[in-house]
Amino acid sequence: MDYEWGMIDTCADEVDHVPIPVRVPPGHWRRDNTHLPLPVTPMTDSVTNTEAAFGATCAEFGLLLAPRFTTIGGWSYLWMAPVGARPNRPSPPGWLLPPLLRLSPEARKRMRRSRVVARTGYADQVIRDWTTTVLPSFERRITALRAKDLGTMPDPHLIDHVTTALDLVHDGVRAHFQVNVPNWLAMGDLWTVCHDLLGWGPTEVTALLAGLSARSSEPARKLAELAGTREDSPEFAEYVRVYGTRALTMELADPTISELPGLIWALLRDQTTQGYDPAADTDVLARRRAEAAGRARSALRGKDLLRFNKALSRAVEAYPVREDNVFFTHDVPYALLRYAVLEVGERLRMRGQLSDQDDVFQLRLPEAVEALTSREGQQALVALRKGEHRWALANPGPTAYGPDPGPPPSVRWLRWDVRQSMSAMLLVADHVLATDLSNRTATPDATTLTGIAGSPGRYRGPARILRSEAEFGKLRAGDVLVCPATRASWSVLFPSAGAVVTDAGGALSHPAIIAREHRIPAVVATAVATEVLRDGQIVTVDRSRGVVEVEA
Repeated sequence: MDYEWGMIDTCADEVDHVPIPVRVPPGHWRRDNTHLPLPVTPMTDSVTNTEAAFGATCAEFGLLLAPRFTTIGGWSYLWMAPVGARPNRPSPPGWLLPPLLRLSPEARKRMRRSRVVARTGYADQVIRDWTTTVLPSFERRITALRAKDLGTMPDPHLIDHVTTALDLVHDGVRAHFQVNVPNWLAMGDLWTVCHDLLGWGPTEVTALLAGLSARSSEPARKLAELAGTREDSPEFAEYVRVYGTRALTMELADPTISELPGLIWALLRDQTTQGYDPAADTDVLARRRAEAAGRARSALRGKDLLRFNKALSRAVEAYPVREDNVFFTHDVPYALLRYAVLEVGERLRMRGQLSDQDDVFQLRLPEAVEALTSREGQQALVALRKGEHRWALANPGPTAYGPDPGPPPSVRWLRWDVRQSMSAMLLVADHVLATDLSNRTATPDATTLTGIAGSPGRYRGPARILRSEAEFGKLRAGDVLVCPATRASWSVLFPSAGAVVTDAGGALSHPAIIAREHRIPAVVATAVATEVLRDGQIVTVDRSRGVVEVEA
């Protein structure tokens, strides 16, 4: 299906806009504003293996999902397609699922795998393997790549280094999904147990786990240890080398933390101003966990208590992995690949094949590597790609394409193991994305914004709107950080903020988890905070009611 968005304005300042064909595959596609909020560059598009990695993981765990990713008019879209589903058809009633699934060879294969996963405790083993084997392997590979001197490498060695960095990126994406699915399954199980046995909601469940996502706060904790050092000290340089080698987005063209002048030093200054005390956070959160677990156990007996203890034990082991893995599976690998690509770009610039080093991101990776050996100029291709990017920015597509199949069918008629895993996935997806609340429309002149309680507390302070990582430098100590959403890499900002407010996300989203680790109030899924609020406007973030009060 092709969509046209009217004639292109050919006035003088837009003649460099190059239209992109807008072809929509069958299916219900939703724009991926959380991970890729802007059109991606050709370089980023060429190194992405998300669909293959996520799809393979769903098959590995016997999930009846076949995630699809595509680019439409330059923008990234996602369709979480059910296995065996026909595109552009409404969801079937739940009672019809079993016979429909039996007609699909792939669905039958997935259900056989689901039984094995459930009976062997495979998901729990994957979490243990991450800690004992996979994580140490990523640490060794990262250390080896980070130690390389790219500037002294001959071209053939640089090409080999690029390939090695790309392998790390692809392996990281696969590992990211492989450990996230067990995390989601464990969290879904705990959520269900707490709801069924205790009548608990998100506030009580998240209290059981607060403080366990240690990697979320590690960059800030390590930075706090540098208080009193100089910006030119060896200790500060080592911090920048280790924690600054970190991508902030999923776009390779975006700078890493270490490439943002003065940011890390400013964050250290703000930590001092806010009186950030990591040890105090650790102690308080440990007490909260113990108190929450104690309340649950005192209310349960016999089999119910055993069921709770088992679910909590699984979640305690799996919960930290959601945030912790991102540093090793995405942020550092992407940063290392970016540095390698930049070195390629600099060599092409010096040889007259590119006008600017950053133009390399308008090439696909095979094109950039080929240019190193061909010595042919790439300026014409870069100009074309920049024109396409400008056109995409000027012509954003709708939030969704294709007929909405409606809510997922009930899984109550499915076999117990399939029902359990699919219910957990749907439940956690709701608590991560909170799609309905996150996509509401703005009310003009609203004085109260409603959302989801993300982290305990109440705080009054000036709002600071950060719409992207490029605006990190705007935040000042004590500001209320207001943003569309956050990735794990935003954690470096949280010790500087007095509170956090986001447009999107649920109780298990990145901003909610990180805010709990730093003991600052958070309200997420307001949908419209970045539209309604203004920089400097005084707001009160009240987690107890899940609201943000706006002062005149």
